[in-house]
Amino acid sequence: MLETLGLGVIIGILWGAFGYAVAKVKNGEDFSPRKFLKTLVLGAIITAAAKGLGIPVTEIEGMTVSGFFTIVIDKLFGLILE
Repeated sequence: MLETLGLGVIIGILWGAFGYAVAKVKNGEDFSPRKFLKTLVLGAIITAAAKGLGIPVTEIEGMTVSGFFTIVIDKLFGLILE
């Protein structure tokens, strides 16, 4: 699980740096530690969810919230029915 969270933090760092660079170029936005921390946490959560559900991270990032919860509910019902 620590490996998964570590990977999520790395993904969050990369995604946060990319998002900051885009915001800086487009809007001249200053660096926001709060936004960056939120991106790190989201990266860890998304990666952990992808690992737990057995779905590639790239696939889970493109899902809508309803699509994500549909998969989570489907997996939970599968566990309950077993």
